[in-house]
Amino acid sequence: MNIHCAWCERDMQDNAHAPYCCARCEKKANKALAAINAPQSARQRETRIIRGTLVSLVAVIAVTVSLRILAGPPPPPDDILMPHYGTAPITGQNTEPFKAGQAARRQWNRWLGGQHGDRRKGAIYWLNALENQHDKHCDGTVEFALGCFDAHRHTSGIEQQMSVNPAFRSGWDNP
Repeated sequence: MNIHCAWCERDMQDNAHAPYCCARCEKKANKALAAINAPQSARQRETRIIRGTLVSLVAVIAVTVSLRILAGPPPPPDDILMPHYGTAPITGQNTEPFKAGQAARRQWNRWLGGQHGDRRKGAIYWLNALENQHDKHCDGTVEFALGCFDAHRHTSGIEQQMSVNPAFRSGWDNP
């Protein structure tokens, strides 16, 4: 059975410095014991308390920042209102673009009726973004972002038509 050094846990070859393997390990161990057993001054105690407090404070800040990063940006408010488009002048009610705008709006309303919760909020958020009420970002919960991206996909052709054809826009605003 081998006997190990009490400081470095190497196998002891001789017992001259027992329970340590060499004079170096014995010296390190004695120095460490002296540091532990020596009475602390008031300044040393205060330094230890300050260091411990600072380390704890840094840890709390790091955890808080990492949780905020993981959480992502806050979702938009719950009171997202569907924009009211009734103020647009009605032009060319019997034209094809006007009827196409009405049909697109009815299709949008049917699709939107099938969305629930955060997905619906995300879709309405994107519709408001089309009206330049806010930036076109789909940040929020996963369901919110999915609804927003789906709405973006559904309205990509509609957005283009609205920008180039006032009759289409008028039909969209007056389903």
